[in-house]
Amino acid sequence: MKVLVLDSQPESRDVLRRAFAARGGSVRGFALPDEAARAAAETQPDILVADAASFSEGQSLLETALALPRRPRLYALVDASRLDDAVAAIARGADDFLWRPVSEERVAQLWASAEEGRGRDEAAEDTRRRLARAELRDALPGRSPRWIAALAALERAAESNASVLLTGETGTEKDSAALALHRLSPRGAGRFAYVTEGESLDLATLQIGGGTLFLPSVEATSGSFQEMLLRHVEGPRPVRFVVAIDEDPVDALDAGRLHRRLYDDLSAQTVHLPPLRERDGDVTVLARRILEETEPELSIEPDALDALEAHDWPGNTRELREVLRRAARLCSGETIGPTVVRSVIGRPLPRERERRRKPPVVKIAVGDSLADVERRMISKTLEFARGNKKKTAEMLKLSLKTIYNKIKEYGLEH
Repeated sequence: MKVLVLDSQPESRDVLRRAFAARGGSVRGFALPDEAARAAAETQPDILVADAASFSEGQSLLETALALPRRPRLYALVDASRLDDAVAAIARGADDFLWRPVSEERVAQLWASAEEGRGRDEAAEDTRRRLARAELRDALPGRSPRWIAALAALERAAESNASVLLTGETGTEKDSAALALHRLSPRGAGRFAYVTEGESLDLATLQIGGGTLFLPSVEATSGSFQEMLLRHVEGPRPVRFVVAIDEDPVDALDAGRLHRRLYDDLSAQTVHLPPLRERDGDVTVLARRILEETEPELSIEPDALDALEAHDWPGNTRELREVLRRAARLCSGETIGPTVVRSVIGRPLPRERERRRKPPVVKIAVGDSLADVERRMISKTLEFARGNKKKTAEMLKLSLKTIYNKIKEYGLEH
């Protein structure tokens, strides 16, 4: 097990180092709290022994330890006869304490306790990770070689603690992939949250603890925000960043929409989600899944599936969902046939025609609740924007994070 010791007194620090090393521990000792906090963020120890003062409110080492994806066993080092210090440390998060001068017998007891606790934690974590792998295939269905390779890359990326760059066209389900990556990772038991420009990354990092922060559409953010993100990505951090981009990073770099150093840091671990047109056979898999979820009473004919497979899907999975929604509305019976599918696909909504469309009207009556009005307004705007959340946020003058939260709150997933 990895052990980190923070002790301002060299004698007891050396005793602790020798005692834990004698039991097979990989031990690092520090005299300064900030150095110990940085080491804890980098190495994620199994055991952390620290001066009782380190368990005071606002101490960087304690904040770092409590925010780690896998919380270490925390032991307070207390001067003899200072029982109040031991009680205070335990109240603030310590699992146990040991007296100074240090007894090797007490170290042996704490080592045994940590080993027993780690065994229980590892069993629970193994179960959680197995469930997360099953959820991955359910949340991101597909059986084409390109998609299977992308999911395998996602699983590999989840194993490390490094930041991740998700690339892929609009509509390739990067938000679902980011959540799946979080759940597959050692941080998966922690929180997952979106972060958008205009929010304080310092505050978001504190709020999320040892979880994952997801930033969609990084190329749409300002240079100053990307500079701030770079500082967090490069420095010691208690959270993991997953960043998505909706265009080719090379194009974004050439156009000045993506910070070069930020890209260099993030691209060390990149997962590309292929467009639907490159996923042979997956349109059929996805179409059946989408209809099961949204229109369970409807079936779809094989010829209609062939028509879907033949389309090039510039809007990817998001466009497929919209086509099936419209086909279900036009369908007169319980089966969606090829004629209906071709009529929907044959009436695409190209950009030039989209610009001429008039936004739908949302009628409000006296007595309508504000929540219902808000739900209808967001739903209609999302529909008009063809499921584009960024465009929806711009039209409603709301932040992208607010749109994501409202879509989840009202069950408006597109």
